[in-house]
Amino acid sequence: MSEERFDRIEMRLDRLATGQTELRKDVAGLKTDVTVIKTDVAGLKTDVGGLKSLPGQMEELRRHMHVLHEDMMERFAAQREFSAPTRTEFAELKEMLRREFGTLKAVVRQNSIDINDLKRTRQ
Repeated sequence: MSEERFDRIEMRLDRLATGQTELRKDVAGLKTDVTVIKTDVAGLKTDVGGLKSLPGQMEELRRHMHVLHEDMMERFAAQREFSAPTRTEFAELKEMLRREFGTLKAVVRQNSIDINDLKRTRQ
């Protein structure tokens, strides 16, 4: 074999070695990517596990909401039992206050007269 041919074979071997080194780097990068993907999948499995528990949680929430609804309905029903005073009752109250105020006014007027009389007699 000629020297030239050996050089070509040697160049090919060098290229193969370089290609093999690059291939190893690529495989190492892929291994890293696969590790990241495995971590992501594990996280997704956890999320899906949480989602699977949602129907039970929703049922529990529905029960609690039903209890709250019933409680509020009872409270509203209790408030409806209160009856506001009627117009007649307000009119009666107004008349009673007018009479009492009139009596009080007369007493105050008489007391003022009596006080003035007492002041005059002391002088």
